[in-house]
Amino acid sequence: MVKHLFLITICAAVLLANVVTDKAESFVNTASSKKLITFLFQNEDKYIDKNGEIDSILVLKTLKDNSLLELYSKEPQEIEMTFITKQNPLLFVRVITESLNSMGYNFFITKKAVKTSEEFSWSISLSTQNIPSPLLLNDNLKAHGCTILDIEKKSNNWIYKIDSRSAKIDTIPISAKVKTNLKKPLVPYIIAANNIDTITFWAHVSDHWYPKISFFTQNLQLIKTVEQDKRAQSVKLKLPKGSAYIKVEDKYTLENIKRGLSVLIE
Repeated sequence: MVKHLFLITICAAVLLANVVTDKAESFVNTASSKKLITFLFQNEDKYIDKNGEIDSILVLKTLKDNSLLELYSKEPQEIEMTFITKQNPLLFVRVITESLNSMGYNFFITKKAVKTSEEFSWSISLSTQNIPSPLLLNDNLKAHGCTILDIEKKSNNWIYKIDSRSAKIDTIPISAKVKTNLKKPLVPYIIAANNIDTITFWAHVSDHWYPKISFFTQNLQLIKTVEQDKRAQSVKLKLPKGSAYIKVEDKYTLENIKRGLSVLIE
């Protein structure tokens, strides 16, 4: 009986080591690195998280630290990225887009988006010489309240499974009860609505602002939009119940508020 238990333990350890090594090898393009990978990942327990799953980020970090993670090519190549979550698709896509944009990847196209009762999957493609770094993407997603659960690489497709239950989008930091001057907007202003009762905006006297202000839930579901057809110098609004984000823009063009708005939250 003891002998059988010992053999089972040995077999399980070998299988685990193979799984970790296989995961590492899937991220590397050259077969010549196999011996080095086997050496680097011989302590397989180090790469298993508290849930018994392989820590993909730690595997990738080890490969990077040992110059085995190649993310650059001499010629542009078509890269596919697939992002999978069990949470809200609308918020998820926004967070992924903001994370990629902050890394300098502003141009990509949607290949496929699939929503089932179990999960949401979004696939994009981009042409680049620099494959988006999984480690840098992990840092950006963490800043957005998301956690990478697993990463797979299948040919030129990088597949990310992500926990986005605590996802949050980028917002402009504004102190309460202090009138804040906002810079010229390149995109609509997004303001976090936490603990705000009322919000007041002022346009520059030389601008012609036609307000369009939208309120959204935490999952980016639209609650209400306030628009004005006449030029406004100031607007004061009480926030609708359930507001998490406020989107502020001009009804026609952001050029109408090119000198920026001022805002006061109370």
